[in-house]
Formats: sequence, C-alpha cells, structure tokens
Amino acid sequence: MSKITFFTNYIQDEISKAIGINASELDVEMSLNYLGLDSLIAVKLRNKFRKDLELDIPAVKFLEDTNVANLAILVDKLSINADSKIENDDELLEGEL
Repeated sequence: MSKITFFTNYIQDEISKAIGINASELDVEMSLNYLGLDSLIAVKLRNKFRKDLELDIPAVKFLEDTNVANLAILVDKLSINADSKIENDDELLEGEL
C-alpha cells in the first residue's frame, strides 16, 4: 500500500467518524465544505492527526475548499518534510556531541 493510499484511507475514516457517516459514503473527491465540517470538528481532526501521525496540520486546512484526496497529498508532503527535518535534527545533535 502506498503512503498516499494509507493517508487517504486514514483521513476518510477519521472524517467520516467525526461527521457521523460511514466511510464508504464519503467520496474522497467530495468537498469537505459540502459535508458541513465546522471549526470544532476541524480542531478535533487536527488534534487526532497530531496524535496519530505526529504531524501538525493547521485546522484551517480542513475548512478550506478541499477534499480527502487533496488532504492526503498534503499529509504526504508534510510527512516527507517531517522525515527530513528529523534526519537533519539528528545530524545537528551528532555534530554537537
């Protein structure tokens, strides 16, 4: 399973739980605005993603005119940047020792 597929499935599951529908009813191309996501749900999703994925996705990203597929791409990009940042931080620590 590719990372994009994993992130798509994860985001689809979490958003469907947050808004109270079955994941199979949530089209990954459907606008989240159409689904009625509000700021409270966006903050809950941001906190859940931060805990589960260790990524900080601004709550506003859930409120923009976006969909699950676009969020999966964003999360993938953030995870790549987080991986490289962690590697860079390790290099700095080794250099300081």
